Amino acid sequence: MPDVDDTETQILSGDMLEAKLWENEDPHVFTTNPDDPDEGRTFVWVSTGWFERIEAEDGDGGVEFSPLSMDEHALREWLSEQNLEITEIDDDYAEDVREELLADEPLYMEAPELSNQEVDTRP
Repeated sequence: MPDVDDTETQILSGDMLEAKLWENEDPHVFTTNPDDPDEGRTFVWVSTGWFERIEAEDGDGGVEFSPLSMDEHALREWLSEQNLEITEIDDDYAEDVREELLADEPLYMEAPELSNQEVDTRP
């Protein structure tokens, strides 16, 4: 059997998820409030699509990145319906968001056939 690249083995075993896929990316950060991004909504674009940055409600400082199933045009239309628009930013806040995204654990477990996680099937 030929040697298998260690990265491929990790991907197939489920040890590498989106964070590794974004490893060489330069995420684009957008906000609805460029003057005070902490007070606005934050969106990130990477080659796999759009994500919204969501802060934990318990105030522990944790964040998640929720995938959005829309392209840029649809996202801008959706925000326009809410009287919001997004502006790309590239400042310290954007750098912090990029670091959070690249270090983020995925919100959803990968497909069971790819996962090495135990699934809790209790009701």
